[in-house]
Amino acid sequence: MVKGLIWLLLTLLSGGGIVVYSLHQQYEDQSAEFRILYRDITVKLSQNDVILSLLSNSSDPAEVQQKFPYILRWQTQPHQPPKPDLNPDRPGTYWLNSPQGSLLIDLPTLLADVIRNQPFHHLSLRWQDKHLITRGEKGTDDWWRWDKLIHSPSQPLHLAVTNNPDWRHMPWLLMILLGFTWAAVIYFYTQYQATMRQRNIADLRAHFSEISRLNAMGEIAAGMVHELNQPLTAILSYSQTAQRLIGQDKADKALPLLDASVVQTKRISALLTSLKEKINSDEQALQPVDLNEIWARVVTLLEYELAKGRVSIINRLPEKLPKLRASPLAVEQILHNLLSNAIYAQQGTPDGKAWVAIDAGQQSENLVISITDGGPGLSEQGLLQVFMPFFTTRAEGLGLGMALTETLVQRYGGSIAAANSATGGACFTLTFPLLGQETA
Repeated sequence: MVKGLIWLLLTLLSGGGIVVYSLHQQYEDQSAEFRILYRDITVKLSQNDVILSLLSNSSDPAEVQQKFPYILRWQTQPHQPPKPDLNPDRPGTYWLNSPQGSLLIDLPTLLADVIRNQPFHHLSLRWQDKHLITRGEKGTDDWWRWDKLIHSPSQPLHLAVTNNPDWRHMPWLLMILLGFTWAAVIYFYTQYQATMRQRNIADLRAHFSEISRLNAMGEIAAGMVHELNQPLTAILSYSQTAQRLIGQDKADKALPLLDASVVQTKRISALLTSLKEKINSDEQALQPVDLNEIWARVVTLLEYELAKGRVSIINRLPEKLPKLRASPLAVEQILHNLLSNAIYAQQGTPDGKAWVAIDAGQQSENLVISITDGGPGLSEQGLLQVFMPFFTTRAEGLGLGMALTETLVQRYGGSIAAANSATGGACFTLTFPLLGQETA
């Protein structure tokens, strides 16, 4: 539709330009014809003054009539009383008077050879308001008009002509060819654009493929740094505390810390195994996941952080829940990231005021899990960008935790949404489809 309008506009503009130019040329040509006609009539009329001065009473009437058939009568004596220089008589005739005498001139006969082939639609010669010659129809509605006074002291006649453009001789074929030309230009330009667009798309795809590979490698590396950082930090903290307790001869209190370090080490091993599976493109084996069991393990993994921040856990998970078919490690990563963020968000909360609650239940064919905390909640920017890579509110954070969490949730056909709860804290809601899955 747009191409058609462009073609029509270009055709009309170029065709209009040709029409204007052609009309201008016709006008100039006819103006030249008018100038020639004016000159010829002026020459013819000036002859009358010469003839009038040369005639005498001895002139042979037959010879005069033979040489000048447009002279109907003449007299060599001035009129008494004197008459005007030009005195109209019958239609198309007038007396030309002077002190030497008078001539009765038949104007149509005088100008017969001049006006016979004139190209104008209407022609008139008048003296004052009296028309001496009129040729053609009335030219009141004609496009063009030329009007000029003949510079003759004795015969100051007004010459007026009108005409219309000759539409038959307009360059219609050229305008049609212009239409085809513009159609061809638009077609080839469209083809050129399509070719360039396809080439650009191919280049962009190749570039995007290369960038995607680099980003994938960077994402995996950054993700593993993020996932390994927490258990390594916990192992370091547990080991340093156990070392200090052993130095104080409190080895019995150090044993639980060493056990926790073992659990964190096993988690690191599982994460590295998951990375190997991703690199080798091996599909992870799906199995029924007990949400209560996974949550308990996550709480154990973050026991040190919970104790340090004095964060209370409110577990409202039903004993019997539908079991997801997923990777236990993936579900553990999801819950671990959410709980870790909830603990961090409540730093500086007065003692006994920090808490994290988990709820779950089946809604229709979905398992819905919500994790709510007692922190300050998310800002407007945080609500919009919480799942975007490299967005973080932590000074030392990479901004990949929630992006990886969303990726893991979507891997199992689920969705995750962030909002602020009625109490003011952040609330993350996870929805997993249960179609075709086993229930507990």
